[in-house]
Amino acid sequence: MHLIVRISAVLALAAMALSAPNAHAAASPCKGLAQQGCESKGACSWVKAYKTTKGRDVSAFCRKKPERKPSEAKAKTPPAGVADASAR
Repeated sequence: MHLIVRISAVLALAAMALSAPNAHAAASPCKGLAQQGCESKGACSWVKAYKTTKGRDVSAFCRKKPERKPSEAKAKTPPAGVADASAR
């Protein structure tokens, strides 16, 4: 009886371990799109075919554009004691 419980537990843990990596990664909305479909989506970018420095040919493909984080550079405040030129 204990052997059946142990085997069941091992199989359940193996199933969870094999499915865990897929739980995190969502499929890209751009993966597998042809050039026309890729270029029509604002979130996607078409990468032209190219050759690596080692001579390997890489086929053209569609990829998701990187998501930009809100820039803190636009909201920069001058350091204390520095007068703003527009205040003059």
